[in-house]
Amino acid sequence: MLHAENNRRNPMPKLIAICGLLLLFIFVINAVRVFENKTSEPSITKVGVEETRPKSIRAEVKELRPKSVRRKDALDTRRWPDGFRLYRYQWVGGAAVYVAEMDRDVKNLRFDIELANSQILRRETITSATRRLKRKGIQPLAGVNGSFGIREDSYGRGGMIFNLHIQAGELVSIPKLIDRWGYSPPSPWGETSFGVTPDGEFLLQAVQLNGKLRIGEETLTIEAVNQICDSLCQAVLYTPRFGRSTLTRRCYEFTLKKLTLPLTGKYTSRFVVTAVNPRGNSVIPSDGVVLAMEPRLAVRWYKKISKSTTGVLDIALTPEKWQTVQTGIGGNLRLLRDGEIEPELFEFARGRNNSAYRHSNAAHRHPRSALGFNDEKLFLIVIDGRQSGYSMGMTLYQMADFFNDIGIKHAINFDGGSSSALWALGRIVNRPAHGYERRIFNVALIRTKEK
Repeated sequence: MLHAENNRRNPMPKLIAICGLLLLFIFVINAVRVFENKTSEPSITKVGVEETRPKSIRAEVKELRPKSVRRKDALDTRRWPDGFRLYRYQWVGGAAVYVAEMDRDVKNLRFDIELANSQILRRETITSATRRLKRKGIQPLAGVNGSFGIREDSYGRGGMIFNLHIQAGELVSIPKLIDRWGYSPPSPWGETSFGVTPDGEFLLQAVQLNGKLRIGEETLTIEAVNQICDSLCQAVLYTPRFGRSTLTRRCYEFTLKKLTLPLTGKYTSRFVVTAVNPRGNSVIPSDGVVLAMEPRLAVRWYKKISKSTTGVLDIALTPEKWQTVQTGIGGNLRLLRDGEIEPELFEFARGRNNSAYRHSNAAHRHPRSALGFNDEKLFLIVIDGRQSGYSMGMTLYQMADFFNDIGIKHAINFDGGSSSALWALGRIVNRPAHGYERRIFNVALIRTKEK
């Protein structure tokens, strides 16, 4: 009785036993978790490894995974045609990355682009553009938002590309290299465009227009096609691809007809001036173009050009290989060159925008879009951002480093932020920053080839 009474008065043995059981339970749970982590990585361990490899080499497989990848999941695998893949990566820094891949040597797929609403002005969602393509018998597999531009302004431009766009061989848009907001820095790594030659070579270079208007012994330099005409870009050609009218103010404009359309990367055609308008905002004819001149330039030319004046228009894109490019799209910054991160991105990361050529978000984490390639594959990429607890995005340097880590050798930065969206296999697969798909200027595509 005395022993039982002492046990009731002293509860310590019971407490010690309970604590011991709790510690044992925690130890067992942790051991199970460690065992699962070591032996079960369903999607990640397949990276770079043949599916027929035995499970006994899982340790070797884990080492093959890029150091910056926490997880890699294959999406919609049952719908993959030959040469196409769709993945979601989890970056170790806290971002979700969506990647559509195309094998470059596959016979049934190709890279292509599509202009929003088939003209420069106005914008369109990727979903809407892909539906329009399907109605034409074109089957897109994946698409990412592409070029930079303005969304609206007081001139009535409800969307307008600032970058190069070559579609089905037509030179739709090309800017002058200008160091100002929205345009690409005029440097080897800044103004960058991606193009494909007829023999399948991938190009990633700065492209220049080299346009000339020859009237008798006089030559006028054409600085851009379907861009804003102002004091920084004084002579611009507007084609029917721009829209109904030029939307210029106070420009001196000349309507040119009896010339061959569309414009191309290597182009020569005679023309005749059919109208002169000193007030700007000329109607663009379906069978001609409008030459707009900024007033200070027009002072030297308006007496030399009148109705019925004839001449020759020449265009020769450089580098020379771009003269035959059938499909080309511009971004604003080159990220990787031959597997090396562009040196300026180091400065972005180190200087926190002090050398950012006015691209003030370069050293901060944001949603991003990009195109990359190596000798075997082409990649369309979107990085989600501005979503705490899910994905905060990347800086330009982090993005280039991640791309390099997963095997991309060359890459170009596309428009990002809330515009970043990857459409693939019938739907938007990422989570755009605003929670909905934004209208954009053009789309970089992976699609099936025509039969």
